[in-house]
Amino acid sequence: MAKQVQFGGEYLLVRTIAESERLEMQYKAWQANIGYLLHPVIKQHDNMRIADVGTGTGIWLCDLADALPNTCQLEGFDISDAMFPSKDALPGNIVFHHQNLLLPFSDEHLGKYDVVNVRVMVVALSSHEWEPAVRNLMTLLKPGGYLQWVDCAAHECVIKGVPVGKEAINAQRAIDLFRKTVTSLGKAPNIALLRGIFQKSGLVSCEEKIYTLENPETRENVNTAVVVGIQHILTAAFKMHKLDEIRSIDQIMDLKEAASQDLRNLSCYYCYDVHVVVGRKV
Repeated sequence: MAKQVQFGGEYLLVRTIAESERLEMQYKAWQANIGYLLHPVIKQHDNMRIADVGTGTGIWLCDLADALPNTCQLEGFDISDAMFPSKDALPGNIVFHHQNLLLPFSDEHLGKYDVVNVRVMVVALSSHEWEPAVRNLMTLLKPGGYLQWVDCAAHECVIKGVPVGKEAINAQRAIDLFRKTVTSLGKAPNIALLRGIFQKSGLVSCEEKIYTLENPETRENVNTAVVVGIQHILTAAFKMHKLDEIRSIDQIMDLKEAASQDLRNLSCYYCYDVHVVVGRKV
């Protein structure tokens, strides 16, 4: 199991096959609600160079490779290579790099990209790190290039569809404990401030779209992604801090199963907002 670190842009989750599978399930649910890979304001052309920062499994880049001409150059950056796919499984126009998004990028990457895409930093960055991250990512962009940031207000997750007179006690307890944990670790930034950070950092034509994950076809996947995500975050936090509410890994597993049972038995679902923010470099 990968070492868990809390600060400096590190990921507050385990890096395992199970987490890779959860991330890809979450990604597909988000995409079903968002409906595009590149924001409609971004003009596409045959020789785009695109960076995906915090690429994880590289699933977004692989989907993008299917949607764009193979003359486009697609590059993934991540602080860990633990989730990178095998080179043999990749299209020839995708490459990966090891990189902390808070540290300066090498000269070969500066000012080279038409688009820089970022996803799901809510469990990687502490609140004070968002603006430095935006400014650092801007150094990758060509003049006229776009920064696209896709993230969620996971700590604002709610339960919907609970029948009148019933309570999803365990599903709610899981969310409450998740919220308390990520907040105590500084990993619950206000996503609504992101567009303002873009503007403050000098990006122009900034836009924000908000997508509520209510597509009925994706609810089961969202439920699974949330409960497994909570399990993984609590596991990472337990290994770092041994929080008072968590005394063992078995307790975390019991909570996961109880929350899942609530969701199944009551036919209810977790729901939260995904924000897509874009801005253009002058």
